[in-house]
Formats: sequence, C-alpha cells, structure tokens
Amino acid sequence: MEVSIRRNGKTQTAEVDTDFLGDLVRGRLLRHAVRMYETNKRQGTHSVKGRSDLPFRKSALFKQKGTGRARVRHPQATQCRSGGVPHGPKVRDYSYSMPKRARREAMRSALLSKFRDGEISLIDSLAFGAPKTKEVISLLDDFGATGKKCLIVYNERSDNFLLSTRNLRRVEVMPVEELNAYALLRHKKVIMTEGALEIIRENSNES
Repeated sequence: MEVSIRRNGKTQTAEVDTDFLGDLVRGRLLRHAVRMYETNKRQGTHSVKGRSDLPFRKSALFKQKGTGRARVRHPQATQCRSGGVPHGPKVRDYSYSMPKRARREAMRSALLSKFRDGEISLIDSLAFGAPKTKEVISLLDDFGATGKKCLIVYNERSDNFLLSTRNLRRVEVMPVEELNAYALLRHKKVIMTEGALEIIRENSNES
C-alpha cells in the first residue's frame, strides 16, 4: 500500500507491506472498542436523593380523608416540592474490559482503515537536535496535517521532540506501547515512525 514517507528530510511515496493487518476492517469490533474506551473515561459520580435519602419527617402531613386535598402522606414524595427523585442515577462504575486479543485486533483494524483512507504517514526518525516547534510545523505541512487533529506515534523517546510539540493544540504524541484503536480513530491524521510500525508488525506475528 502506498504511503508518504519522510526519510533524511525528504518526503516521497513508497510501498508499505500491510498484510500483517489483515484484509478486513472489523467495524463491529471497532464500535465495541470505542465504546469501552469512552465508558472507561466516565467517572460515574452522579447521584441524586431518593425518598429514603431525604431528612424529612416520616409522619403524615395531614389526615388522609376530609381535607379536600390529594392523599399526600409524606413530604419526601416525588410529586412534592423538594421531594425525592424517582429512579434517579446513583454512583456506579461504568468501566469494563475487552480481551487483550480483541483489543489488538481492533487496533489492527483501525490502522488498516487509516492506511486505506490515506490518513497515515511514516517518518524515519523523530530525533531533534534541539526543541524547535517550527520543525514540527514543517513536518505537518509536508504530510498535509496542518490544522487537523494529528496523532504522532514514536518508538524511541526524544525529549527535544516532546518539547517541540507541547504548544501545538491539535497534536497528540504517544509511544507505540500505548497505541490503541480509540486513539487512532479520534485523529484525522496519523504520523508514525517506521520503527513503531515494525514493533506493531512484530507484535502481530506473536499473537
């Protein structure tokens, strides 16, 4: 599959073997993966007070018959002002986990979809001699990622490169060990080092 590759400061088009990613984008698996990552971000701290949580008196407000009013027996009833909330949300844990093999397969499907849509580019190295944001901006211009949500995946940490990207709002940097399907799908453009792609290929062969 043809992708844009930047080597030695020059951008060119080259053929990349993507057979290890398979030949099918599993949409249903991607949907489950995205839902898992989204729900795991929820805190689940929402809570409202029901009838039993209110500090009102338990005795009746007035007698049931002879007053000409409705039979409201307790002030914590849901139809009363400041009464309890019926069937309201309580504190709960929304998180759940998919099998490790399913998460890896979802990441491969997301990566394959990025290759097919032409939204992924490769670079030989991200080692900068000094922190320079202009070099990162130039890199984004070469790959047509300026003004888009961009994910940059690296295999070797470079402090100068990380310092160069911290002021760019729509750019997220991530090591290949933390890469997942959700991170790939939520960004319009993906820039990845060749070493990071090789690590993903080796992990695919092991699984």
